[in-house]
Amino acid sequence: MPDSVAPEVRAHALAQAVIALNTEIELGNVLDAFLVAATELTGARYAAINVLDSQGRSQSFHSRGMPPEMHDMIGRPPEPVGVLGEIPVEGTLYVHDVATHEARIGLPPGHPPLHTFLGASLQVRGRVFGQLYLANKDGDFTEEDGHDIRALASAASVAIDHAQLYDLALNRERWLAAAQRITTHLLANDDPGDGLQEIIDTALQLSHADTAALVLPGLDGAWVMEVTAGTSAQELLGLELPAGGTGVGVIESGEGMIAPEPPGKNVLEQVTSYGPSLYAPLVTQGESVGLLMLWRARGAKEFDSGELSIALRFASQAALALSLSELSHVKSVSALNEERARLADDLHDFVSQELFATAMQIESIAEDVDPPIAARLRSTLEHVKRAQHEVRGVMSSLAGQRSNEPIAERLRRELVLARDSLGFEPSVTAEWPDLDAAVAGDPALADDLVAVTRELVSNVARHARASAVRINLHASDGRVEVRIEDNGIGPAGATQRHSGTSNLANRALRRNGTFSLLERWPGRDRPGCVAVWNVEASA
Repeated sequence: MPDSVAPEVRAHALAQAVIALNTEIELGNVLDAFLVAATELTGARYAAINVLDSQGRSQSFHSRGMPPEMHDMIGRPPEPVGVLGEIPVEGTLYVHDVATHEARIGLPPGHPPLHTFLGASLQVRGRVFGQLYLANKDGDFTEEDGHDIRALASAASVAIDHAQLYDLALNRERWLAAAQRITTHLLANDDPGDGLQEIIDTALQLSHADTAALVLPGLDGAWVMEVTAGTSAQELLGLELPAGGTGVGVIESGEGMIAPEPPGKNVLEQVTSYGPSLYAPLVTQGESVGLLMLWRARGAKEFDSGELSIALRFASQAALALSLSELSHVKSVSALNEERARLADDLHDFVSQELFATAMQIESIAEDVDPPIAARLRSTLEHVKRAQHEVRGVMSSLAGQRSNEPIAERLRRELVLARDSLGFEPSVTAEWPDLDAAVAGDPALADDLVAVTRELVSNVARHARASAVRINLHASDGRVEVRIEDNGIGPAGATQRHSGTSNLANRALRRNGTFSLLERWPGRDRPGCVAVWNVEASA
């Protein structure tokens, strides 16, 4: 606007600009309207807002008068140094010619040349939100320009605050809807791992973070990154939080926090490269049951208190959902145990007793018939006694008792069940005498072998999408090994959640052993998987 314009005309133009600002509700539109009004009021050919974070660093950049290709070429916002660094928190800065000013540094390569200059800070709720600068007016900026810009900045402050509150409300609505969806999923789904993965995937998406981790209790009081997502997620999976670190402190205090970078002195090496951080404990009934950790890349927008508040509420609802899911599981397990006990009783009352009576009848008849028929009856009797033995083993298993059956019998039964869960017959190689000798005197090792075989086959059935499986069970040189190979989609399908394999690894560690899960044919579209559980047998 020319400097010769009458004051009442300027005042009317300013009022119209303020009205235009308050018709916008989205932050980007508010900033664009502000720049349009600033250039029209002052006659500047170029205007920009450099949005700053809480540390005073450039976070985002909005401009008017700059060609889009030039904006893309610059790439990054200018840092608040040089002339921009001299813009005061209160008042305005006037410069006759930036090109000859002693503090002309700070503009990135490709930035359009600046001559006449007016700069002012834009404050929202008492904090510097960003820096406004106008440039390249025909002639110097005047006191009237400064007055108009300060008045416009005050109106923009209110409009920006309203836009941020609007964004916060929309964001809160999205988080709450996601929390309700996850609760429903956890209560309806038999596999809690799927629900945990949905929690972390949802948090990653809605928070606009680059990496996320869900920390849950591990062995011996450790806190483990149980589920991860985003950039370098696999490097974090299964890591334990440092004792005495900030993450453990947040869990113990039950109070979330945000920071411009991973906080504390005791930080995991894999986390040190991240930038803005948000830690939200999963609290239910006054107790922390986990921790949601979100990170953005260095230089990205910092998390603010509004985002922390929403994340804390989401984490609390996730904690409640996990507790309800666990309670539902406990009820299901209780019902299952009751059903197992009933089946064991029925087997004893009907099947076992009938087999016993049948065996006695066959023995009695065999004494009264010709020798050839007696031989056939005694052969049949052996089959009946073998069936009695099988039934007793099943009864013990159903009743939750440690089986005294040979390991070969127990594993054969698991392999029969494996055929049903896989949908096809697996290839099996087993050294039964060596396995029997290895677990002699150590029934706990026999239990581990059965549990590990069952878990590995279950992982293949649930995650691998395989059409062929090879199972190898052997014992030698004081070691016992379970090796399962498949032709499926690879270990990635089974390693999204740490505990899906950590139980196997923990069983191995307790027996001075190892557990590995690797691609069978690296580089292929379907690389397959090789799982090897190898432990020390009792002497």
